[in-house]
Amino acid sequence: SQRNVGLIIIGDEILKGLTPDANTNTAAMALRATGVPLTRVAVVSDDQDDIIKEIQRMQDEVDVVITSGGVGPTHDDVTIKSIASALEVDMLFNTEMAQLLKEKMSSGKRDNDDDDAVELTDAQVKMATLPACAKLRYFKKDEWPVLQCKNIFILPGVPQFFAKKVEALASHLSNQLERRTTYKVVLSVDENSIVSVLNSVVERHPNVSIGSYPFVSHPDYKTVVTMESRTMEGGYARNSGIFLDRRNSGLSSESVLFSRDQMDMHVEAALADLIHDLPTESVLRVDNNDDLRF
Repeated sequence: SQRNVGLIIIGDEILKGLTPDANTNTAAMALRATGVPLTRVAVVSDDQDDIIKEIQRMQDEVDVVITSGGVGPTHDDVTIKSIASALEVDMLFNTEMAQLLKEKMSSGKRDNDDDDAVELTDAQVKMATLPACAKLRYFKKDEWPVLQCKNIFILPGVPQFFAKKVEALASHLSNQLERRTTYKVVLSVDENSIVSVLNSVVERHPNVSIGSYPFVSHPDYKTVVTMESRTMEGGYARNSGIFLDRRNSGLSSESVLFSRDQMDMHVEAALADLIHDLPTESVLRVDNNDDLRF
């Protein structure tokens, strides 16, 4: 079944406006590129209780949780400890992580130096102390691993590091379904003038996700309408994979998920209706993508 993802951005600096949140957009783009829906995003402080509550809340809403931030050695880096508490597991010294840290410390030294003789600092001991269920996942060769605790993947908060990890993780999470058909209809008329047309098309095509975006500064493009086929009846906005896995529906994935041919048929029918109902000559172009960047 298709898995959906929730993202928890952790950091007082985000909530206080001291640092912009670049990681939500990065994660959304990476997950979308691989066909994995991001359906919930939360921003929480560095408070352990807040993190625990949000993790537990997300566990009831999504199939996979990604966290960003709070994984360093300082006093306010409490993400990993919070995840252990949320999952009700102990924190244990992880020998695999300890060995990685020792290898990092000894890199650049003579080849005959013994990694085992290297002593970890207090900060590194903290970094090597992980939830008992923790696994180190190597999605790319020769890169630092991603920490996984059950269905939770723990990523760094620094944007350039987060970007590399979330792209690799998105590829790992991909359900391997073929890319859904998408369309972008670029219009020369204001959004307000086509509200009734859009509402009618949306009502007639419930198995297509339709978005409308006004452009106020472009000299020619006034509105862009996007269309994307839904993978299952009702879409994935809530409980897609969970609908199949946790709600005891008794339905197989084959009887709930649309086939690629069905998805193509749905979105192409909606596109044809939209173009037919729009004002004459208002359609400037139709592209086979939903990229809003011009």
